[in-house]
This record gives sequence, structure tokens and C-alpha cells, in this order.
Amino acid sequence: MAAGTRSALVIDLGWNETTITSVYEYKEVHTWRTIRAGRLLVEHAYGFLTNAIGGRPGTSHTERTEDKLEEKTLLSFEECEEFATRMLWCKRSTTQPAQDTSEGLPTLHEQDESETVPPAEDRSPVAIPLNSCQPPKTVEIPFAELAEPCEAVFFEPNLSPSCFDDHEIPVHLLAYRALLQLPLDVRAICMSRIIFTGGCSNIIGLKGRIFDEVSNLAKERGWDPVRGKGVEQYKTNPKLRRGSRQSSQGPTPVVAPPENTNAGGNGTTPSTNPAYAPPEIDQVEEAIKKDRNYTPIVQGKLRVLDTLGPWCGASMATQLKIPALATVDRELWLQQGVNGASRPSEVDIKAQQRQSMGAGGLIRGQASQTNSNWTLGIWGSI
Repeated sequence: MAAGTRSALVIDLGWNETTITSVYEYKEVHTWRTIRAGRLLVEHAYGFLTNAIGGRPGTSHTERTEDKLEEKTLLSFEECEEFATRMLWCKRSTTQPAQDTSEGLPTLHEQDESETVPPAEDRSPVAIPLNSCQPPKTVEIPFAELAEPCEAVFFEPNLSPSCFDDHEIPVHLLAYRALLQLPLDVRAICMSRIIFTGGCSNIIGLKGRIFDEVSNLAKERGWDPVRGKGVEQYKTNPKLRRGSRQSSQGPTPVVAPPENTNAGGNGTTPSTNPAYAPPEIDQVEEAIKKDRNYTPIVQGKLRVLDTLGPWCGASMATQLKIPALATVDRELWLQQGVNGASRPSEVDIKAQQRQSMGAGGLIRGQASQTNSNWTLGIWGSI
């Protein structure tokens, strides 16, 4: 709701876990989860800073875990969390998504000759003061190495996808699998409405990196859930594909008969299948769409939407005027509902006609007689 859409693929980069939820027309379709979130990032940040204090180069996650068991706690949790929030950043994808040249050649942007070094190659030291360790220290870390914790936590590029359990799948791979498992119509809508939220989504470059990785997976593998060596051999071997036709190749073309020439030498046009003929443009429908400022629904291509956040969405939801399923009058409930009445037919008419002698009793009695549409909710029926 905070993004202004009814359907979306919501990637929530939270603290304990990352959830990917597909929503279609305000209804949840499915939710996928992974532990690659803020908690794991803070743990990697602690190992990263511990190695920097000890003067050791960056090591693997397993080696950092063993060192963590042997050594005492050097840094406080608050300082590690602040370091992970303010200093870490994410590299760009090594394989940039190919540009679509269907609408023309890509635009070449001019570059300044005095352009700075790319962030991934910037080795300039960054001074980080650490006050929770004893004694307080200031460590200098190359700027390019500040992207290593995010690389290891959210993507883990050095391991094969078969090495991960279901609860620790990298975020970009889980997002691709989530889209792959959705029905075709739901996928076409959700893939054009990807929303990032959560605390870790504020890390510089993380949202763009996840989107680029999902785009690369979609262009590399397509949307075919069947993968493996057998499928690749089937696609590359012409003998196995003889006599069969893939659905991705489109409809079977219609073979037109040869042109017949009559005595006058005039040729006849070949017959075509009307099923493949493009539909005619309805001028009346086009005029109606133009008057209503109709815009076609965007679907079938990957796109990211910005959101105002959960607080703004909840604030807008509270302002919605939702019709009540049941209306219970307080006076009517005190007179009849206490005795077990749950339908207007069960109301004692004689007791309802009695008027109270207190202040405003006549008005309450008349109001209760006119309002007969009431119920006790779960105890009765509307």
C-alpha cells in the first residue's frame, strides 16, 4: 500500500531473517525465508573488525568462527551494529545485465577523463575509531574491503548453489526461485513490482546488486524450472530434437500453397491462417481509452518500485473506511442481548415497547425500535 500497488514481490531484508513474499491483489500467495539478514551481517562485521584489530587479512567465515570461539569478546554489539549500518557497502555485479537493443542502440554516456577510481578498486584507507575495545583503537581499512561482509552474507559467490540448505539460500537466488515458482499471470505482475524494505535495504548498493543478479539469472536460465545436463544435451543435440518442437519457439508456421496462375497471368494471394492474423484496431475503444487516460499495465519485465515504508502504509490503512459487518446498539444489547437474543426475531417486542422513565429514555426507545438491523457477531447471524 505504501508503494501504491496492489500486487508486488516484497523483499524484506530484516534483522533475524530475510523474507520474500509474493502479494497478488492484496492477498499473500507464498512466503520464502532465509537467514541471510542483519543478524548474520553483524556477526560477519564483528569478525571483520576483529581481524582488522589483530592485523590479520580477511579470512573465510569458517576461520573467523573458530577464532571467535577461542578469543574473548573485543567489541560491543552496539559498535558492531553501527559499523555494519554506516560503513558497509555492496559491490556492483561483476556481470552487468545486457542492454536491450530492441529499441535501438544503447546511449553512450560521456565520461570525464579525471573520473575517480571505481569503488571496487579503491584501496584508500578509511579510519574507523573503536571505543568499546580495551584500549580504544583506530583501525585503517581499505575502502574496497568494506564490501566483503555484504558479499559474503547476502550472495556467497564462492560456493555452488547446491551447497546451501533451504534456510540459507542467497537472497538473489531465493528471489529468482520465488518468481520461478509463481503462476504465470502472478509472476508477470509481481516481477514488474519488486519492493525492497527492511533495515538492511538501506545499505548502499545492496538493492541494485540484488536486482542485477536476479536479472542475470533470468536472462541466463530463462523461466524454465527444468535444469540439468540432460536438458542441455537435449537442447544442443539435433537428433534428439528431431520431430519435436519447443513451446518457446512459438506457434507452428503455416505453409502457404504455391501461387496458381490463370490464363490471364494474374497471380492469387496465398491463403493465411486467420488465427495468426493481428487483430484490427477498434477506433471506438481507442477513443474511450484516450479520454480516460488509459495506460497499459506494466508486466513481464523486471522493475523495482520505491516504497514509503511500513509506517506510512499502516497509517494509510487505518484511514480506510471499512464497512461494518455487524452493528450492535448498546441499549438494545442491555435489554435483549443479555438474555440470549442474537436476531431481530428473538427480541421481546413487549419489553422493547416499555419506555424508561430516566433522562432520554423515550429517545433511546424510539431509536432502538427503528434500528432492527443488529446482531451479536459470532453468536448470531446477520
